This record gives sequence, C-alpha cells and structure tokens, in this order.
Amino acid sequence: MENFFKYYTEIEQMTNPLKTFSFQHLMLLVITFVFIGILYKKYSSISEEKQRTFMKWFAVYYFLEEAIYYTWIVFHCHCSDLWLQLLPLELCTLCVYMNIASVFTKSKTIRFFSMVTGMIAGSIAMIYPANITEIYPVFSYRTINFYMLHGSFVLFSLLQLKDQSLLQKYYLKRSYFIICGMFTVAFIVNVMLDTQYMFVGIPPEIGIIASVYQITGVMFFLPVVYVVLFLFQGLTYLVMKKVSLHKEVRCDSL
Repeated sequence: MENFFKYYTEIEQMTNPLKTFSFQHLMLLVITFVFIGILYKKYSSISEEKQRTFMKWFAVYYFLEEAIYYTWIVFHCHCSDLWLQLLPLELCTLCVYMNIASVFTKSKTIRFFSMVTGMIAGSIAMIYPANITEIYPVFSYRTINFYMLHGSFVLFSLLQLKDQSLLQKYYLKRSYFIICGMFTVAFIVNVMLDTQYMFVGIPPEIGIIASVYQITGVMFFLPVVYVVLFLFQGLTYLVMKKVSLHKEVRCDSL
C-alpha cells in the first residue's frame, strides 16, 4: 500500500509490477470488459430520457477523473519539469475532452471521433499499456485509473455506435483531419521540448514506433503516422459499420 499513490519516479522498491500479458494484466482486461458489458446492457435497457441522464453523468465522471488525476500529479510528481506533465497533449486526455464535448454539443463529428478514436485508443492502451507497464504496481492508483479511463473510452464508443447515422464517410474524413491535427501539434511540441506526447517523440520511446522511426527518419516519420492513423480509423469504421448493419438485419428478421 505504501506505493499505491506514488508517482513512478518516487517508487524505490516495487513488488508485483504490471507486466504486459501477465496473469494480472489479463485479469484486469477481463474485469474491465465485464464491467463494460454490464454497463452497456444497463444503458440499453433504460428509456431515452434516462440514457441522456446517463451520458451527462458520464461527462461528470470525466470532469472528476481529470481533476483527481491532475491533483495527483501536482502532489505526487516531484519532477523539475512538472509543468510538462500537466500539458493536455496526450491522446487519452484529448479523448476525455472530446467525449465531454460530444455530450454537451451534440456535434456528430465529435461524436464520431469519440466513437472511432475512443475504441482504438481505449482498446490498444488496455491491451498494450505502455504508459504504466513495469513502472507501476498492479494495485496502484495509476493502474486502476488507467483501466477505468480507457475502459470508459470503449464503453463510450459502444454507446455512440447505437446511433447509426454517425456511420458516414463525411464524419470519417472530418474526424481523420482532427486526429491528424492533434498528432501534428504533439509532434511539434515533442521536437521543441524533447517530450513524448502521443508516442511520437524524437526518437520515440516505444519499441514498435521507434523501429518505424529508424526506417523513415525525422522527415518522413509524421507522414507515415498519418497513413497509420488513416488505416486504423478506416478499418475501425468499416468494422463498426458491418457490426451495425448485422444488428439491423437481425432486428428486421425478428
């Protein structure tokens, strides 16, 4: 328990660190997806009015989560570059703000972004938790917060998918330009401040991305990132559309 709230730079001796695809990691995935299934089923069984209230409470959760997270950083991160830890340039942080905006603005472009990007970011982060692997214990505030937050992205995405009118190429194009803009800003900040926002630092610290960087070099790195983003968003969109059409056919047959 002594390391429960500690920032990773303050942890001297750590027992039971989170390791990718360890038993503890797999159990975290199972528990998270079970809760996603329970909440999704609960949401599907309530009236439209209660669903709107549910989404507002979802936005409140995001407000509180961010407030608590940044308070934790301020009190527990004793780094000289603390201000860099507070810049909202990580993709998960931007997803939080986009999800909140989608609840209150009703913008279909933002809702599409939350639906597709949230599914990608949430799923990949939970399966490959590079931000916390082997630097935080399994039972710690950071690990629990990480899985709650990214699990909520997947749940939020599934709730948006209920609106089939979002599955249009028009919103896909606009969402793609938004996320490319986010990565471009992060890349420029990384070059200027020697940071690693969105894992596109120079050079990247994540093994797979670092391998790509070694092939492309700094000049072609960002264009390759754009291509990867296009593939991820396009494939996720196609899968979601196919799933949605399958559900529609089943409902019609019933």
